[in-house]
This record gives sequence, structure tokens and C-alpha cells, in this order.
Amino acid sequence: MKPSSLVLAATAACLALLATACGGQDESDAGTGTPDQPMEITYWSWMPGTKEMTAEFNRTHKNIKVSFSEIPAGLNGGYEKLAKAVKAGNAPDVVNVEYQALPDLITQGLLRDSTAELGDAVEEYAPDSVRDLVTLGGKTWAAPYDVGPQTLYYRKDLFAKYGIEVPATWDEFEKAAEKVKTASKGKSRILDFWGDDVATWAGLAQQAGARWYGSEGDAWTVGMDDPATKKVADYWKDLVRGDLVLNHKAWSPEATKAVTDSRAIALIGASWSAGGIKTTYPDQAGQWAEAPLPHWGTPATGAVGGSSFALTKDTGKAEAAAEFAVWATTDQAAVKARLAAGTSSALPAAEDLRDTAKDSFDASFFGGQDVYGTAGAQVPLITRDWMWSPVHNSTSLTLQNELGKAQRSGDFWPAFQAGQKAAEKSIRDRGLELAE
Repeated sequence: MKPSSLVLAATAACLALLATACGGQDESDAGTGTPDQPMEITYWSWMPGTKEMTAEFNRTHKNIKVSFSEIPAGLNGGYEKLAKAVKAGNAPDVVNVEYQALPDLITQGLLRDSTAELGDAVEEYAPDSVRDLVTLGGKTWAAPYDVGPQTLYYRKDLFAKYGIEVPATWDEFEKAAEKVKTASKGKSRILDFWGDDVATWAGLAQQAGARWYGSEGDAWTVGMDDPATKKVADYWKDLVRGDLVLNHKAWSPEATKAVTDSRAIALIGASWSAGGIKTTYPDQAGQWAEAPLPHWGTPATGAVGGSSFALTKDTGKAEAAAEFAVWATTDQAAVKARLAAGTSSALPAAEDLRDTAKDSFDASFFGGQDVYGTAGAQVPLITRDWMWSPVHNSTSLTLQNELGKAQRSGDFWPAFQAGQKAAEKSIRDRGLELAE
């Protein structure tokens, strides 16, 4: 594998800590069982379609039985539950982990170095940009499932009603926002922005050229207060203060109602958002479409979310757990089962599975649009050299809180300055070196 900034940074800044955190993991492995005595492994997830996917694995595999348990979403309690389970000695064998959380969980000693079990498969199917996200210290820690290029979802019918062309740039987006407000006589806005959502901001900052985390020699760098992030913060401040967008709390009932009532006619999302929009707004079937995210002059986008299958540190069933993880990320049957429920629209990291995903997802809600083709075309436009740090989980809590405070005024920039300080402190507290 070609070295990437993420691999180099992880090697420089985290290798010693990774070795400490992951030392002593259980090397025992009882194989994969037999049809008469299948090996039972446990799997935790909160992600749509994973329960149905697990059922398909159990139907088609006789040597391994997967016991599925639903847990809260990552930072909503799932990762905390995992940490407690590892400490208590009753962790699952496999767990879904978002890319931004992976370094944090590794340095806490929660996950297994799975190079031997997953490395070859990941090398074969995952694009470089995605493979980088599960490789730290030159080791493979998880099998990537999907990739989440940031995109724009919009109401086709209302864009047509108000005479709005789908904006290609952020300048065009602002003009479109003004036109929506005027044409609707103040009843609608182009977007409900969700100004407290850290993931949305991270994608927008990445698109603009920000690099929140990096390395210099043996030390970590933090760049949340960089010019690119400030440009993005100032742009949205102007739209919020100009009353050109709504700005509800992310995922809140108020945000949902604004879209239901057609007061917000577009959403910033990612490839995986199509399933959620379809599920949340069933009465708007046929009225939605997906488009590339507006850009700053050169086509580009950021990545939001995306998940992997990781083996936990003390699993004694690594061979069976890895067989399930590889199947879940590379097999057509896994994709079909996960997407058939219609609740997920995850874009597989493995490019040769995207046609299967497209065929498995009922796109009638989007008027038959090939949303997988739209999202897939954005993957090469994801800006490179973005990395996550081992303190992003804790930093996100500070950043989310500060962004929430900033929503009323629209002055988001101080939140990123606070995030900068929180990240620097967390890096030092974790025992890592911070570049001066």
C-alpha cells in the first residue's frame, strides 16, 4: 500500500500508544465451527439494514451463527457501551465503527489489530481514500463498508415552482436562497442547515480545503481554526443572519417538520441520506432528487460518515468474526439484504458492488433517479489528505455544544476556536505530543 498522510501520521504519533493499548489481545481462535456445532459470534450495530443482513448470513452459512444486538448510535452511547463491555470482558466479536471514531477506539484499546485477518481483503477491494481510513500505524483495524460523499438533496417540484436551477457553486446557492425566500413570499427557505451538526461541518470544511488534523514529525497538529474553516463558517453566518436558511437542531422534530411542511426544500446530506429521506418523508415520494454539492469554484466534495466492521480486542473467535466482516463488506448477498429493507442507501466502498446496491434499492421515491450513480460519481471528487485524530470523539462533544450555542446568532466561528482548544487539550491529556 502506498503511504498516505494518515498512515504516516498514525505511525509517527500513535504507534507507541497503539502498541500499549492493543498489547495482550487474545490470540486464541477456535476456527469457524461445523454445521453440527456452528461457531457463535456476537455482532453489535445501530445501522439500518444490518439486522436483515445478519439474518441473510445466518441463512446461507452453516458453520457460523451471528447473534445480532442493536445498540445506540456511536456517540449517542454505542461507543461508551463498547468500552464498558471490553472492560467487563463481555464485548461483542464484531462491531460497526464510523471512520471518524476509529482512531479514538483504537487508542482506547477496544479493537483488535486485524491485519492478519482482514488486511489482504481490504487491500483488494477498498479504494485508497477509504483504505487509508482503516489503516493506522501500518496496521489494518477494520473492513470498510461504505463511503459517504457529501451531496445535496432537493425538492424537484418546489425548485421548479420557484424557478430555481440546481446551484453548482456556493455563490449560486446564495442567490437561489434569496430567490426561494422571495418567490415563496417568505413561507419557505432553500435549506434547513443543521448548524450544530459536527459531521456536516467537517464535510464542508474538508471540501473547502481544511485539514482539521495532521502531523509534523512525531507530533499531532490541529487546524480547526484555519482559514478554510473560517471561510465556511462566515458563509453560513451570512445565510443565517440574512434569514435565507432555517437552522434547526440536527435530527430534531422541528427539523423534520420544516421539511414535512415544505418550509425547507433542500437538505445537505451524504450518499447514505437517501434511505433516511425516503423513510422520513414518504408522502413526498417522487418529489426529491440528489445532486452534487455546490462547490467553491472547482468541483470537490467532502466525506460525511461511512462505517466499517471491526473485530474487538479480546475476541477469541477472530477467524469466524473476520469471515463475517469480509462477507458483509464484499458479498453481493450482503448488500442486497442490507438495502432491500429500503432504510439504508449506503454506497459500498467496493466499487464492483455499487450496481448491486443500485438494483437493491427502490429508487421510485426519487422518481427513478440513479442516486447511486450520482453519489458514486462524487467519490473521486472527495478531497484527499483528510484524517481523523484519536481525540475526535471527545472534541466533537465540545464542538457540538458550542455550535448549538451559536445557532441563534449564526456566529459559528468561535465554536471552531473552542474546538481547536479542546482538541489540543485532549491530545495532551491522551499522552500524545502536540506540535507547537
